[in-house]
Amino acid sequence: MTATENDRPEDASARLSFWEDVHGGKDVDSVSWWQSVPSLSLDLVDRTGVTHDAGVIDVGAGWSTLVDHLVERGFTDVSAIDLSETALQTVRDRLSPSEETVTLTVADVLSLDLRRTFEVWHDRAVFHFLTKEDEREDYRASLDRHTGPGAWAVITTFGPAGPTTCSGLPAVRYTHEALAAEFPGWELVDTAGDDHQTPWGTVQQFAAVLLRKPDEGTARR
Repeated sequence: MTATENDRPEDASARLSFWEDVHGGKDVDSVSWWQSVPSLSLDLVDRTGVTHDAGVIDVGAGWSTLVDHLVERGFTDVSAIDLSETALQTVRDRLSPSEETVTLTVADVLSLDLRRTFEVWHDRAVFHFLTKEDEREDYRASLDRHTGPGAWAVITTFGPAGPTTCSGLPAVRYTHEALAAEFPGWELVDTAGDDHQTPWGTVQQFAAVLLRKPDEGTARR
């Protein structure tokens, strides 16, 4: 059965319950998006050239191992948010020896207010769930609130040949050009892609963009 707009949780409480159920009812390596090594994400973070003391946030992190690998590489200011406490607790247990370098917070990216900014904003597979323009506007507001001039954003969604649904929810597929156009005022620096193999052997096409927020001098021009 095809997922429709009627299947979507419509408010923050419903979104929290939905994703808590997803993470509470499955094994870590049995969800379609699972990666033991998030190679594409790590490569795009590398392309930013930020130093290891730069603040990096992974939004909608779930069980992602991105924070683990960033800590292994020497990053000392890593944050992750997700709607599921269950997912973040799994990450917390995995990271216990290095937890002081990682901040894990249960939060909704559409209303995020951590009262700080980051040099790198990372999102793999959150933005494509935002099928309504007002949700995308809230997302962009959170992004702008948590990044300063010269910051980087790594945004990865399903590509044009990717799935139209995920976890029983409708998803938006993007070309690189269409995805970059969702972030006016940000410079498109690079593009990348990935044919992700799910744990059960199917392939999902992902499209990723590396964006940069203009610095103050550029913005005044």
